[in-house]
Amino acid sequence: MNARLSAALATVLALGMPGQVAVADTMRFDNGCSSGKRLTIAFAGDILFHRKLQVQAYSKGSSFKRFFKPVEGLLKAADLAYGNLEGPAARGVSAGGRAVKDPGKRMGAVYGAPLKSLSFNFHPSVVGDLKTVGFDVLSSANNHSMDRGRLGVDRTIEAFREHKMPFTGTRKRGETPARWSVVTRAKGFSVAWLACTFSTNGIPDPKKQVLHCYRQTEQILKEIRQLKADPKIDAVFLTPHWGEENWHRPGARQKKLGRQAIEAGALAVFGAHPHVLQPWEKVTTKNGREGLIVYSAGNFISNQRRTAERAGILGLAQLVRTGKGKVRLAAAGYVPTWVVIDNKGHRITVNTKTGGREGEALSRTLGLLPEGNRMTGKAPFVFPTGCKGSKFVALTRPRADTYWVRNPKSPKSGSGQHNRSWNRVFGKKRRSGKRKRRSRVRDSR
Repeated sequence: MNARLSAALATVLALGMPGQVAVADTMRFDNGCSSGKRLTIAFAGDILFHRKLQVQAYSKGSSFKRFFKPVEGLLKAADLAYGNLEGPAARGVSAGGRAVKDPGKRMGAVYGAPLKSLSFNFHPSVVGDLKTVGFDVLSSANNHSMDRGRLGVDRTIEAFREHKMPFTGTRKRGETPARWSVVTRAKGFSVAWLACTFSTNGIPDPKKQVLHCYRQTEQILKEIRQLKADPKIDAVFLTPHWGEENWHRPGARQKKLGRQAIEAGALAVFGAHPHVLQPWEKVTTKNGREGLIVYSAGNFISNQRRTAERAGILGLAQLVRTGKGKVRLAAAGYVPTWVVIDNKGHRITVNTKTGGREGEALSRTLGLLPEGNRMTGKAPFVFPTGCKGSKFVALTRPRADTYWVRNPKSPKSGSGQHNRSWNRVFGKKRRSGKRKRRSRVRDSR
């Protein structure tokens, strides 16, 4: 099967129609075998530090770096690594958005989230910690951007600037730069990033500090066109915060904006917010340029407990500068991840399991995403280009399970869902008799 047909099938089948659908084996790109300099981009989904994670990060001798140790080598192996920081990092700002004395790295009214509230704020050291583990650019546009009000947005930006961390999607009051985007550079490539959000959870944004995906669509598309036309910029990425939580199927607005962004000039769209994985789509523009839409990369780190919420990916994209000087997509892949939660705390690991909840998550990840684009959790990265002499080795276990495609709403149970399709994959037998169900309070804070 040639690359174009394989990608077309991946698009149709992954997004597909109701009922049982399958995902094509591998998504490939026409410039996969083109000669020229290459750049590797890593992208992660939601980086969301609920209350329990902040308690761990603020303990004596600890930091936010602890959660990323198992995957730090992968982040640093990429030429550029992007993530979505879902929440403010505002020094000395109360839950009401007022300036107060900074308590330091302590839980309370300033850092954490008040009881019965999801008004987040992370200690600003989080920005430096994310830079240390390998992130090169962050999105600050999400539904929690305004959790600490206008001052919270301003001081989060101050934290980014203090740590020299490129960011996109928000502005300080009184600042009106020509563009919302930020440009990063690596290996002779200039890459522009533009972030937006579907919502600020109903919190007003009177100073227009946050870029809104749907209210400001025309402005977003105009900026993408301007970036694409800039001869100093090689590639443009849109990173929207969009979609419905716990839903594995992208909505109509996501599809429309994603395809509009590619047509306007974006090389790829890396989405977040649903807290679960959503499929990939390859888009070919009217002039024949190829683009990639990742509707949701799922959670990278959080305290959400459902199987689907603990399953994520570290996405990978490879760019190539062709003989004509144009930069195009050469390949894409992903490393499945899993949020371990045990007596040692939380941490992100590469998921290679074939049994238990991790095996269930991996099997269903392979059923939702292009199975042939799964990559090992080892560097240097080898992409599934299909080129002659490629050293890429396809991973075949566990068997792909399309449960998340057939059942787009994630189950509410915190334990593994041993449904018929799962039992068929692993050959498990149901226990006879009824078990008393243990009551359980779900705490994602």
